[in-house]
Amino acid sequence: MPLPTKQVIAALKLTRFSVAIGAIADIWLVLLITKHDSAYVGTDVYLLPWWSALLATAIVAIGICAFAAALNDTIDARHDATFHPNRPIPSGWIPIAQAVVLMVSSLLIALLAASFLGAWPVRIGLLTAAAILFYNVVGKHVPAIGVVAVGLIYASHMLIANIELTFTLPVWMIMTHAMVCAMTTYHLEDKRPRLSVRALVAIFLGWLFWSIVLFYGHGSLLPDGMEVTELIWPLAAVAGFAMTVRWKLTKAKNSFLAAEKIRRYGALWECMYAAAWLMALNLYWQAMFMFAFAVVSAIVVMLVKEATGATGKPISWRI
Repeated sequence: MPLPTKQVIAALKLTRFSVAIGAIADIWLVLLITKHDSAYVGTDVYLLPWWSALLATAIVAIGICAFAAALNDTIDARHDATFHPNRPIPSGWIPIAQAVVLMVSSLLIALLAASFLGAWPVRIGLLTAAAILFYNVVGKHVPAIGVVAVGLIYASHMLIANIELTFTLPVWMIMTHAMVCAMTTYHLEDKRPRLSVRALVAIFLGWLFWSIVLFYGHGSLLPDGMEVTELIWPLAAVAGFAMTVRWKLTKAKNSFLAAEKIRRYGALWECMYAAAWLMALNLYWQAMFMFAFAVVSAIVVMLVKEATGATGKPISWRI
């Protein structure tokens, strides 16, 4: 395999490409809601041309995800050398120095893209980066803190597009989704310390506290003109994710593969959540756009999975 190709594959593995897909869908959802509500006419995002707003927010999402993944693997390089030798850094596919360069560059690019959205997006981007750093240094070693931190990282990342968003039910939904996926993968991978009853109670209380902050600190529960019956769309998306995960878990050979499936499908399903919320808000063309993005993303992730050898079979066996 030519060296440049090998380095590209290593970078894709290092940066968890599939997670970035969900992050793009999350921030695009807030962007689309903002751009179609004249109440946000005073924001910089509302005044931006469509193409530049979509591009800037996508770059922010990819940059933040690449920073988070590269930071995680850099900090865990010694641990991975023993327990996960096939990961890019311990396997030698990418030197740790290059991983650090990728980590710093990704964050700088994300913040540069955020600067085109206004001053507040840069501040929220820095806050998100700080939360990611806190999670990697402290949170992931204490599940009661780490699971809540994961939810907050997802929520703050979405609000980079518009901190003034008054309809935060979609943000709450993604926060909850991220926390549930984080708890499930933590349990399936049998990490230490294990999730005790005390930790589960602490996680619930953390989720409850931040749910109250989101709902009572950012306006109404439902936007003007939206009927409660329209919630059938996001509820259907939740049910669809539950059935898909259950189906995929029955085919997983072990708990570690099951955790990987939850991580991958959990990220991809964020595109479906975005499409569902846009349908609920009667933004049908935007919902179709997001659904098409979900389909294309699923195909791209499948191709990346094949290219990076995630199926466990030699690449030469596959077309």
